[in-house]
Amino acid sequence: MTVDPTILVGPARRIQTLMTSGLVLLLALTTALTLGAIAMPASLGETLAHLSGFPVGPLQTWQNGVLTGVAAIYLAIWIMLLGIARRVFRHLANGKPEAAARAAQVLSYWLWTLLAWGLISRTLVSLVVTWSFPEGERALVVAIGMTEVSLAFSALIAGFMARAFALGAELWRDHQKVV
Repeated sequence: MTVDPTILVGPARRIQTLMTSGLVLLLALTTALTLGAIAMPASLGETLAHLSGFPVGPLQTWQNGVLTGVAAIYLAIWIMLLGIARRVFRHLANGKPEAAARAAQVLSYWLWTLLAWGLISRTLVSLVVTWSFPEGERALVVAIGMTEVSLAFSALIAGFMARAFALGAELWRDHQKVV
C-alpha cells in the first residue's frame, strides 16, 4: 500500500485560506472597535451592553471602558486562535506533522483560555452593566451554557489532534525508514 501525503495539501491550504480570511475580518473588527472607542465611547459601551443581553441605560465612562476592554480581549484571543489554527494547517500543507502537533497543542491551550475568559467576562460584564442600577435590580451572572460546553469540547479535540499528529509523524518516519 502506498501512502500519499499530498492528498492533504489541498484541503489544508483551503482551510488555511479560510483562517486567513477570519483573521482579516477580526482585524477589521478590532479597527472598528478602536475607532468606536475613540469617536463615540458612550454609544459603543451601550451597544456592547445591549449585545451582552442587558438592559441598556446611560453608562458611566469607566463602564464604557471596561466593556470595550472586555471586547478587545475577546478579539485578541480570537486573533490568537485563528492565527494558531492557520499555522496548524500551514504545517500540514507543508508536510510538517510534528510542527502541526505542537501548534495544535498551543491551540488547545488558547481554547481553554477562551473558555476561562468567557466565564470571567460574563460575570464581569453583568457587574459592570448593572452597577448603577437600583438595589435589587443589579445582576451577577455566573453560568455555564452551550457555548462553554462547546469550547471545552473543542479544546479537548484540539488536544487530541495534537497527540494524533505527533503519532502520525512518528508513524510516517517509521514508514519512510521501511520504504
